[in-house]
Amino acid sequence: MSKLLRRALKISVWPAILMIAAKLLGIVIVSVVYDLQFFLENNIEGIYSVQLYYTDSATTLFVNSASNLLMLIILGVPTLYFIIKTSIYQSSLENPRTVVKITRLNILNWITKKDTTFLQIFIWSSFLTISSAIVIIHTLQGSSYQWTGIFAGVLALLTIWGTIRTFELETDNIYPRDNRYY
Repeated sequence: MSKLLRRALKISVWPAILMIAAKLLGIVIVSVVYDLQFFLENNIEGIYSVQLYYTDSATTLFVNSASNLLMLIILGVPTLYFIIKTSIYQSSLENPRTVVKITRLNILNWITKKDTTFLQIFIWSSFLTISSAIVIIHTLQGSSYQWTGIFAGVLALLTIWGTIRTFELETDNIYPRDNRYY
């Protein structure tokens, strides 16, 4: 197994765990807080053998929307954190004004560590985009609120844009656009 593949698998463990845990945690939190009645059924047919059912469709819609929203937030916060941190770090290498602003905000120690890589951003963004696609599909099927699907779409677009921007910043280090380097 190559080093890159091993590293990618190591990085992808946390987003995968958080994606599943956030969805389950959202279901549990909403069910406990609102004291919702549900029952489990075991189906032999299909991919999922254990099914969770609520008493009416409005409750199912609410629980699914809330758990989708929690999943998007829990995956979105670290992803946007990595994108912003890397963008600020790359900007500080090119622009001295950014270093001054960072120093004034007293976040220089946070920025100077380059522990965020493009591979990490790409994997987290991929998981967030897949989660957003799942939420959008739920919205189109009518099993999630429309505003949840819109939020997922906007978050996916921002994440994709941030990932592309980070990729451009990383490639500018390798292949500069300025003519002065040629």
